[in-house]
Amino acid sequence: MVYVPSEVLKTRLQLQGRFNNPHFHSGYNYRGTVHAVRTIVRHEGMSALFYGYKATLYRDLPFSALQFMFWEQGRAWAKDWKQSHHIGAPLDFLTGAAAGGLAGVITCPLDVVKTRLQTQINPQEVSGTKLPNGYPPEAVSKHTTEPAGGNASSTPQKRLISTSSPSTHTPRPGAVSLNTSSVMTGLKLIYRAEGVSGWFRGVGPRFVWTSIQSGCMLFLYQSVLRQLEILVPPGEGAPGLTEMS
Repeated sequence: MVYVPSEVLKTRLQLQGRFNNPHFHSGYNYRGTVHAVRTIVRHEGMSALFYGYKATLYRDLPFSALQFMFWEQGRAWAKDWKQSHHIGAPLDFLTGAAAGGLAGVITCPLDVVKTRLQTQINPQEVSGTKLPNGYPPEAVSKHTTEPAGGNASSTPQKRLISTSSPSTHTPRPGAVSLNTSSVMTGLKLIYRAEGVSGWFRGVGPRFVWTSIQSGCMLFLYQSVLRQLEILVPPGEGAPGLTEMS
């Protein structure tokens, strides 16, 4: 609930580049973060700040489960090898990095379909459409609203960009247009068009990113726990403040 809106803003601004960018038409044209928030809420509604929420859960829940399972098992093996409860800083980092990297590789298909679903663009040539400030003329899509009278009117493109991921790129040229909001249907379409390799586009950068992220996070976590144990030894008013095994 807290993370996704910040990622929507971050990735939109990263994808856009500078204001009035002459080199790349991202579908957005915000002056800055505050202008982006106001424009999104005014023209797309508050719900637009949560684009990709379900897709993020589909990817990050299994990633987190796998990451901590691998980490716990890796630490158990490291403790057996070192014959000590404390495995040392290098192994603390390596077990975390290995856990995150392996979880990132396994969940790569979910990351690919999430990015594809959230970055599909279906532009239409709509003449005479007046777009609100913050959306360039290229930001017109097939998305329409149906008023009470039944007359559809064109609205600015609501591009469901990738969130909580370094994947701020559009699908590669020639990639199949998913035309669906279903993760499972998206996985099937990618497999039919590109095979298993299509599920693992960008697996190398994802492995590097998740390894570094998990290694740093879990190393710092263990370091903080050890310092707290020194300041407040277990059994002295700090129940539960013990290092995870």
